[in-house]
Amino acid sequence: MSRRTIILAGLAAAAVAVFAARGPLLERLTVRQIDRTLTRVDSRPLEDGALHVILCGTAAALPDPERAGPCTAIIAGGQFWLVDIGPGAWRNLDVWNLPVGKLSGVLLTHFHSDHIGDLGEAITQSWIAGRKTPLDVYGPQGIDDIVDGFQCAYSHDAQYRVAHHGEAYMPSAGSRALAHALPTPEGDAAVPVFERNGLRVSAFRVDHAPVDFAFGYRIEYRGRVVVISGDTVKSSAVIHNAQNADLLLHEALASHMTERAGARARAIGLERVGKMAGDVRGYHTTPVQAAEVAAAAQVKSLVLTHIFPPLPNALARHLFLAGTADAYGGPLQLGYDGLRIDLPAVEAHSS
Repeated sequence: MSRRTIILAGLAAAAVAVFAARGPLLERLTVRQIDRTLTRVDSRPLEDGALHVILCGTAAALPDPERAGPCTAIIAGGQFWLVDIGPGAWRNLDVWNLPVGKLSGVLLTHFHSDHIGDLGEAITQSWIAGRKTPLDVYGPQGIDDIVDGFQCAYSHDAQYRVAHHGEAYMPSAGSRALAHALPTPEGDAAVPVFERNGLRVSAFRVDHAPVDFAFGYRIEYRGRVVVISGDTVKSSAVIHNAQNADLLLHEALASHMTERAGARARAIGLERVGKMAGDVRGYHTTPVQAAEVAAAAQVKSLVLTHIFPPLPNALARHLFLAGTADAYGGPLQLGYDGLRIDLPAVEAHSS
């Protein structure tokens, strides 16, 4: 028998052996994958004593293939909160294996569609994932209309799921949400939202006119402070409430980029597009202005989010950030979907 024949015979025997073993092997691999899927949720951030911030959506109103609508996850003290929940953000939360079944509630800054588009999914999908009680949703005056509207739209879905799986497995109380209208803060002062297990949240009013009521939020936990600006022009309220914060998440619209786009739109006859490009800069903060706010508040770190316009390449990102380093000398980062910042408790507050 030739060497070539021996090799071919060995390969054939190996192939037969692999084929014979394929059934059990595939079964083991399938079971392993199922186990990984069923146990994929990471609940450690709920109890590790740190304040966790995760950007779940960093776009503004324009479609962006790399960014979902505005959404920031706050995890601390056994709680899991979302600040805004824009279109596409919920899918990010679920894909990233966050403990969505333990969602504590949602804090809305205001009611533009890009900030509330996935509220129905947050209510429904966290219920499907295991939440059994109504979801708390806080926001400015008018929050009742928002919550009632989403609950009406999803009411048939909830009925179907309870009928299909049974009240014991899908308790109908979990399909609901409770709206909490916050009092409107005066001047630069903040009003308390809640304090639970050491996690303290307060709200302050910002200027996003003609939006009647727009809020920013200050989050405190075990000596750490995170401030979220919400949508606003450059605001003394943000400066006041972000003093010495560990992290400032500030919206940013590059008006020097939108102005050029608007001028070009008018030049080619797109008057409506040109007008809207000009209007939008009137109630947002530029990247340089956000950096000035961070400097005035002496924050330890600045992250820009609610990015407008979309930034498809490195050149666009460079243009977007132009001048920010001159305005703020601390760590500055362009936010992106999936950015996670972990803030361990400071020594004076650790136990």
